[in-house]
Amino acid sequence: MSRDAPVKLRVPRQDLQQLDAFQLSVQAAQDWAQGLPVTNARQVARQLQGVLGQLNRIEMRPELRFGITEALRPSLLVATASLSRRFLKQPLVMPEEPRQLAQLTDTLYSLAATAYTITAIQAMQQRDSIREVNPARLVCESIHRAIRFSGLKLLQTFQLYRPVELYGWLDLHQLYALAERQQLAAIPVTDKPDGDSTINAAYLQALLLGCCKPNQLRQADLAAIYRGLRDWSTLLEVSEEKVGESLFLVNLDSDHPPLYSSLYREPPGPRTRYIDTMPLIERLEQLAATNEKQGVVFDRDTVVSHSLLKQLINSLGKMSMRNFSRKRSSKTLWITVGFSACHYHLGDERDFEQLLHGDEYLPSPADRFPDNPFLTDSAGRDQWQKANPEQDFEHTELAAGESELAHHIQVDEKTRAILQGEDDADLPDREYPVHRAAIFDASPGGYCLEWTSELPANIRTGDIACVREDEAARWAIAVVRWLSHQENHRSLVGLELISPDAEPYGARMQSKRGEETEPLRALLLPEIKLVGQPPTLILPRTGFRERQKITLCRAGEEFFVQLVRQTAVTGSFVQFEFRRIKQLGDVLAEDKTRPRDSGFDSLWTSI
Repeated sequence: MSRDAPVKLRVPRQDLQQLDAFQLSVQAAQDWAQGLPVTNARQVARQLQGVLGQLNRIEMRPELRFGITEALRPSLLVATASLSRRFLKQPLVMPEEPRQLAQLTDTLYSLAATAYTITAIQAMQQRDSIREVNPARLVCESIHRAIRFSGLKLLQTFQLYRPVELYGWLDLHQLYALAERQQLAAIPVTDKPDGDSTINAAYLQALLLGCCKPNQLRQADLAAIYRGLRDWSTLLEVSEEKVGESLFLVNLDSDHPPLYSSLYREPPGPRTRYIDTMPLIERLEQLAATNEKQGVVFDRDTVVSHSLLKQLINSLGKMSMRNFSRKRSSKTLWITVGFSACHYHLGDERDFEQLLHGDEYLPSPADRFPDNPFLTDSAGRDQWQKANPEQDFEHTELAAGESELAHHIQVDEKTRAILQGEDDADLPDREYPVHRAAIFDASPGGYCLEWTSELPANIRTGDIACVREDEAARWAIAVVRWLSHQENHRSLVGLELISPDAEPYGARMQSKRGEETEPLRALLLPEIKLVGQPPTLILPRTGFRERQKITLCRAGEEFFVQLVRQTAVTGSFVQFEFRRIKQLGDVLAEDKTRPRDSGFDSLWTSI
């Protein structure tokens, strides 16, 4: 790197004289933080926003600025974590309140990163006047904290499937360039909440998250990967020279994430850096081999599953390119999302029970109204009550304040619609809705949909979907591969086609006692000879594994299969190749050599 190249970091003007909330001292900041209303995260966040915004505009000694910001950091981390739980796991186009909370959290991350950036810059400029702390360590710790908050801001951006804001990547690169210029990138930094680390590791943690195809991952998976990269990034280095394959390359003067080094068209300059991910890939492969069942568990809510480890190995270990070129389109697409909706529409708009038992099937009253106390099992009740049912209830006065109309009778949706004079034909449309979306571009392998209306609330990456361009056509099977939320309530959804058709079934597993479980939804995908794909089964994530024997059933049809090899897995389903298991009846039906009138046949007819 050219040591004379300028580092470009944007900080606000220092045009304020004093702070409204407390005196400019570390003790006053600690006292103020302890007095915050911890049960009201939104109010805490608002107060921190005001204080940090003012602090970033007040001229003060860098060591004092660092001490005050450190005193506020625990409260800030608690508030942002609490707010995150209120806007994550929301629809892609969020309601007003969660959207405001997300913006507030994003602002806090930016203000905190700016506060530490100002500290680092001023500590370098005023190093001769700093007496209480080591100036180099102050600069090092400040850059490390600024990179950590910039990384949290990136994580939230990816979790909300939004594009990284302007200068987001550039600010991160320039912070690292500043540390590299001061030869501080490899110095260990003490950080109690997140553990000791280096600037190099913190920078790689954020960089590699952008290399994991974040728009294809779910929010919880992104959080788990980011937590894992905090440990795994210590295995890697940012190099000025190409080492090994060095799959990724980053330009520290650009506002871009890491790129594939083999696709970088410009000659490498003094600001280009290489990242060789092979040491990390070897570590991930070891974890995948030793944690096949439960994955890597950091805590109860933070787990990198075995399938996610495999996905990380693919995205960080080799370059992936599109197999088909996309062309712009002005057509519309009919789409339904989710296992239940796909199963319903592929089964000619029959409920799961009708598919299993026939169109005339009607569930028992206890199944239709599980909360009705009059339909529950009476085991354990007083047996004498059965002898005198007329005495089971004695009419007494109503409880104080209770109305005779306060008692409710449970009815199913169809009965309720009839009683209220409504049309029950639209009930399936509410349970298994079909949406129309504009096709932005298309290829033989899938679609990019442009969604300007409100997205389905349940849509997530990895979901199964059924699509068709013509309303009268047969449904094709697709997977939601990526999501991107743009401005003005515009969202892009990437779909990958995996089969032109599918047959809905129920799938029963055998329990450890040998009993068959209740059937779960399953989709049988036909063989695709053109690409050499054998017949496969799509099943829910829960319980199914390789070598397992299951029963596929629907009205008038039942056969047995063994799951052979898992070919794909997402957050909502798993796909297996399978082989059919012949039962005794199948073998006898196919045995053409056995005499029809054998001795055993005549014996049974004589009994």
